[in-house]
Amino acid sequence: MFKTKTLPSVFEASNAELVDVSDSLLTGLKIGHNGRSYVVGELALLEGNAPHKGINNAPSDLDYRLLLQAALAVTKAGAEEPMYVTTGFPSSTYAAHRDTAEELVKGTHVIDLDGRTFGKSPDTSIRVEVDQVEIIPEIEGFTFGVRQGEPRERDPFFAVGLGYGTMEAALSLPSGIVQRTTASASGLQYATQLMSDRLQKEHYLDMVTEHQLDMAMRKGSIVIGRKKMDLTEMRQDVLSTYYEDIVSPTLKRAFDDADFGRARKMYVGGGGALFDELVDAFTDEFGDVLSLEVVPNPASFISQGYALHAADANGGHRARAVGLDIGNANTVINLLREESV
Repeated sequence: MFKTKTLPSVFEASNAELVDVSDSLLTGLKIGHNGRSYVVGELALLEGNAPHKGINNAPSDLDYRLLLQAALAVTKAGAEEPMYVTTGFPSSTYAAHRDTAEELVKGTHVIDLDGRTFGKSPDTSIRVEVDQVEIIPEIEGFTFGVRQGEPRERDPFFAVGLGYGTMEAALSLPSGIVQRTTASASGLQYATQLMSDRLQKEHYLDMVTEHQLDMAMRKGSIVIGRKKMDLTEMRQDVLSTYYEDIVSPTLKRAFDDADFGRARKMYVGGGGALFDELVDAFTDEFGDVLSLEVVPNPASFISQGYALHAADANGGHRARAVGLDIGNANTVINLLREESV
């Protein structure tokens, strides 16, 4: 049903001449912007010295604009035009960024690429037409995915999205989200920073970036000083601290006893749902009162919800619908495909 493409949300300015270093546009993104060249995504991780991205960027920031161009260039090959795009922001920044983002995303985009990275000409331009744009809160994209995609939930439920920059939560009724319960707090970056602080007490991390530390935490190991370190015990500790310091108090403030009388399920998604340590913490706290479900493909689930929303908002034109999640760890694009009979 979905065609998903993902690129790491990192970039770096680069004047290096990179020829035939990748086999595709997705992994060979080198974008020209305002007279400078930038490697983006996988190519930034491969060829960059310190690929980076700020947290919860505004649409006016370079980070957001580069990742938007990269995502639209990658989307060009899979979606019909003009595209219908749905994207979003955390609840805490949604109102501030909605209008600016809509103005930025909508319209004609001419994206300048250095195609030599993947065997094309140096001056490659991609033209993308975006006809309609919907900007919604991330938690709305999440709940839309639960109700309109798999698992097609019809009853009330609690939704918790564990992203890298923010965690989002709300109670969803069939009639919509209960706004009183909408909550936004620090995401997995909190745990990554804890890990960084502990590692730096005993090791020189040189030019290790936040994104690289996040990847190391997911793998459970890191190479420092040419020695491989096991991080599984430290990961358990920092994720437990994150849950106790951030997740649990946020949910206690958001949901009251009456809410727990309205819903019997909690759906958890986002990149944090890939950590068994966090899922176990949810089960320990809520297992006696709720049925806990991890959504399918948790790291790309919000983008899937955006894609479903884009189709729904535009008369069911699935071939033109694009769900775009410019996340702090990864940028995820989802396109809708007709299911095989």
